Amino acid sequence: MADEIRQALARLAEPVVPQPDPYQRLLRRVRRRRRRQTAVTGVAALVLAAVTLPPVGLVGLLRSDEPTLATAAYQPASPINDPMVRRLLDSPTRGSLAGDTALIATIEREYRAARAELLVDPSLDEVRVLFAHDAPGARVVVVAYLDDSHALIREATGPEGASVPELLDKTGTPDEPLELTPYLFFGRYSPIDGEHVADLTVGLVPTGCRAEVSNSGQLQPDGSVVRSWQRVNTDGFVVQAGEPAGRWRFTCDGAVRYAGPAVQGVVRRTNLPISSALRPDLSASAVRDLRDMLDGEGLAGSAPQVLWTGRLPAWVPDAPEAVLVRACSADGGCAALLKADARALARTDSAAPPNQRTGLGSVDLVAVPLPGETTGVLVAGPKSAARAELVDARGSTLTDGALTDGIGIFKIDHRKVAEVKVLDSAGQPLLTAATPHLTADRYEFAEPTVWAW
Repeated sequence: MADEIRQALARLAEPVVPQPDPYQRLLRRVRRRRRRQTAVTGVAALVLAAVTLPPVGLVGLLRSDEPTLATAAYQPASPINDPMVRRLLDSPTRGSLAGDTALIATIEREYRAARAELLVDPSLDEVRVLFAHDAPGARVVVVAYLDDSHALIREATGPEGASVPELLDKTGTPDEPLELTPYLFFGRYSPIDGEHVADLTVGLVPTGCRAEVSNSGQLQPDGSVVRSWQRVNTDGFVVQAGEPAGRWRFTCDGAVRYAGPAVQGVVRRTNLPISSALRPDLSASAVRDLRDMLDGEGLAGSAPQVLWTGRLPAWVPDAPEAVLVRACSADGGCAALLKADARALARTDSAAPPNQRTGLGSVDLVAVPLPGETTGVLVAGPKSAARAELVDARGSTLTDGALTDGIGIFKIDHRKVAEVKVLDSAGQPLLTAATPHLTADRYEFAEPTVWAW
């Protein structure tokens, strides 16, 4: 009888397979997810290498190195100590998939089960899906883990129609815990021709806030911008397919909380490595760059035109070839780009200085700082202009000199130049223009970014 019982128990045990060690399983899942994770950025952004702006939520490249015991530890949650943060966390699920209650319930259930894998402390027992949306070619989810006083955010972008397990596999964990903010700005990068190019951008703020976009800014001759805004028919979010362009504005309770380039963390004007920056046609490259910059700031205008080509003066190291291109709005304001051959601007160390700078002005007069590490200003006036004077904020002349066909380059710290005067061959004034863009020494063309959270 005892032998029969032992044999029956042995038969029952044959199909039983021991569960793998849970800690090793966690490490394998973390390793697999980090290997596959696409690089992700967020605000902060918006907007920025050559564009310098405050940090925003969910920004930064996710590491691809192998995890250690430390990387598998839970990340501390951030305190919920801002009313606008609380309002974001208390917002209902938004996005095109918000009405799919079965899907939202599945996301909540499976993200709750994956807390340890996502480095979330299991004590954060409440899971809220803040955003679930299908965009062309992509599915996006934003999930909050929280208790009464603390919270963590996790987000994922996967293929359109991706299953919840696929989304979990695309969910990143930042290298460091991120402070909770009332806004979530992030983008997805996809590999194209050996580079990672932004192909999806998302902005999410508390419910009840108005979202607007603008791609119609008109530069004015004084450097200001007149633009119109189009309201997005959503409740506090913007989703754009393709590379980010234009400007966003979010207004909450009658106050503009954010106005600036779409998705701050996405840098449109990076300094390319020298090998990438060298193009067969420097002029064509400069025209393309200026057009991209205008699109990125939502500025309308004419197709960029080449205004000048030549070499920078001998006092610029190696006197590189350079080109000046300009595009003007229907209102007469112009944006200019001065781009130099990157090879001649290379330094002896590993870093390369910027090989292009921007300027503002009118159809008749623009002034642009010199690219690279040498201080200087290029002035482009009417062809009849024979001389230029560069003046500081007190009205004192800093330097002056001759113009050739209206073009001249002056060795001066551009940040000290508040005004440019151009004169004809008889010494009679032709034009005088203020140059706030030179004094401000910033990379945005005309409009400061508004942060008022």
